Amino acid sequence: MLSICSFVVGECKDPIKYPENFDTWKDCAIVALDTSIQYLELMNTDTVNELQLSTQYTCRQDKTI
Repeated sequence: MLSICSFVVGECKDPIKYPENFDTWKDCAIVALDTSIQYLELMNTDTVNELQLSTQYTCRQDKTI
């Protein structure tokens, strides 16, 4: 899950959930970081700087039987 957060306001948007599962924590973290870069590059620079926007991500391991 990945959220866009404002460090000025102290709030995050609803998280984006990835449709696929990842085999490892590393795979999840790399995709989350790459996606974070893409989002920030597409956003307006003034908005990112004014609201001090960044991303927050969480990788979770599903327990499967």
